[in-house]
Amino acid sequence: MPCDIISGREKEKRDKKRRMKRTLKYILSCALILAMYGSNATARKLNVQIRGVYKSKVKLTPFNGLSFAVPLAVSDTLYSGEGTSFFIPDSLLPGEFLLRFDFCAQKGDYPYPGELQLFINKEDITAYVNPQYLRGDSLILEGDRENRIWWQFGQESGMRQQQIALLGQLLEGYTYTDSKVWKQAALEFEKRRTEYNRWIDSVSMANQGLYVGHLFRFLYMRAVNWEAPPDERFLQQAAHWFDDFDFNDTLVLRSRQMNEYINGYMGLFGSRATTIELRDSLFTEAGRLACERASSGNPKVYGWITDYFYSGFETYNITTGLKMLEQHINNPRCQTSKKQEIARRLEGIKKLVPGVSVPNLSLHDAEGYEHLVDLKSGDKDYRLLVFYESDCSHCHDLLEELRTWYGKPENAVWFSIYTIALDDTQEKWEPVHKKNAFPWTDMYATGGVNSKAASDYYVLSTPNLFLIDKHGKLVNIPDTVHGLDVFLNGNQ
Repeated sequence: MPCDIISGREKEKRDKKRRMKRTLKYILSCALILAMYGSNATARKLNVQIRGVYKSKVKLTPFNGLSFAVPLAVSDTLYSGEGTSFFIPDSLLPGEFLLRFDFCAQKGDYPYPGELQLFINKEDITAYVNPQYLRGDSLILEGDRENRIWWQFGQESGMRQQQIALLGQLLEGYTYTDSKVWKQAALEFEKRRTEYNRWIDSVSMANQGLYVGHLFRFLYMRAVNWEAPPDERFLQQAAHWFDDFDFNDTLVLRSRQMNEYINGYMGLFGSRATTIELRDSLFTEAGRLACERASSGNPKVYGWITDYFYSGFETYNITTGLKMLEQHINNPRCQTSKKQEIARRLEGIKKLVPGVSVPNLSLHDAEGYEHLVDLKSGDKDYRLLVFYESDCSHCHDLLEELRTWYGKPENAVWFSIYTIALDDTQEKWEPVHKKNAFPWTDMYATGGVNSKAASDYYVLSTPNLFLIDKHGKLVNIPDTVHGLDVFLNGNQ
C-alpha cells in the first residue's frame, strides 16, 4: 500500500489519538517488563527517533545465536520527529540486535526497507536515525560506546589487513619460491601478521569491560607455512583453527561473529570438496574436530557448536555427520538445544533403510478434504514422495528441476509423484499450490513438520525425497533429482 494522504483536520485527530495510544502502550510496556523480569532485574532501553523520512515502522530483533529470527517488538507507525522506546530484558543482554525500518521517504511512496545492526550491553542508547542513511554522520547514537568502538576497530582492522592480504596474494601466486623476493615476502607477512594480532590483543585488553571486547579476537590472522604444499598447509590450518578461541566464553554465542568464524572454518574444508562424497567426508571431519575441541569447554559452547553442525548436516543430508554427532548428544556436558531433533533424525537413519515397509499417508488437498495415499497400490513401478516447504528456496529449485525431468516420457513412465507441503498453515500453502500447478499430486500435511506424515518419515527439514516401490517398500532416499536419475536410469 502507498503512504496515506490525509487532510489537516484528519491529521490532527490522528496525531492526538496516536499520542494517547503511544502513552498507554509505554505504560503497559513498563508494567510488562516489571512483571516479566522482576523489579530488581536489569532491562535496557533503546530509544529510536525518526528523522529525514515521511514515516516508518521499526522492528527490533535479537540475534538468537544462528540468525535474526523472532522480533522482540514492532513499533507503531512513526512520523518524522517522532520516536519509540524498546525495552530489552536482561536475558538477552549483552547481545547483537537488528533494527529494521520499513519507511516511506515521501508521502505517497511505497515502503522501503533499511537495516541497522547494534550491540547493546550496559548502556541505554538513543538513536537518531534517518532510515535512508544508516551509516556515517547521518546516524547519531547517544549513550553508546559498544558500537562506536566496534566500528572504529573495523575501519582500522580493514586497513591493517589489506597490506597483509597483498603479501599473501604474492606468496600464493609467485612461482619462484626459492627467490629472495619470495622469502622476504614470507618474512614480512609473518612480521605484519604477528604485529596485527598483538594490536588486537591490545584493543581487547583496553576494552575488556565491553561486550565487543569479546569479539575482536575473531579477526585474528592465523599463521601460514607458505613453504608447505597446499595439502599440508590445509591440514595445519584446520588443526590450529581453534587455537586462539576461548571455548568457555558463552557471550560470543549471541554474535554474528561467532557464526562467521565457524563459517570460515567450514569454508576451509568446503574449498577442497570436488565431489558430493568428498564434501560429506570433509564436513564430517570438520565437525568431528570442532566438537572434540568444544567438549572440554563450557557446556553451552559445546552445545552451540553441536547444534551448528546438526543444522548444516541436516540441510545437506550428510548422514555420516549426523551419525558422528550421536556421541556428543549423549554426552551430559553437551547442552544442545537440538538433542531431541538429532535423536529423532538418528532413529530415522537407523529405521528408514532400503527394504523396509513404509507407512501410508493421510494428507489434505486444496479444498480441505482428507485423502489416504495407499503406497501399496498403483499402476506404476515406483512412487516418489517429496517433502517440501513453500518458502524454501532449495525446495523450489529441486521441484522445478523435477518438473523438467518428469516432463520426459521415458522418466514419467517409471513412477507417480506425491509432493507433500510442510508449511505452518494450509493457508500459506494454498496460493503456492495454485501457482505451481504441478503435473503430479501436490498435497498438504496438517501440522507441517510436526505432522504425523513428517514424523513417520523422520523429516525435520526440507527438501526430503523417498522412493517407494509398488509393494510399499523403501528402495532409495535420493538427495537430488540427479541422484534419482542415477538410481532409475543408471545415468552418471
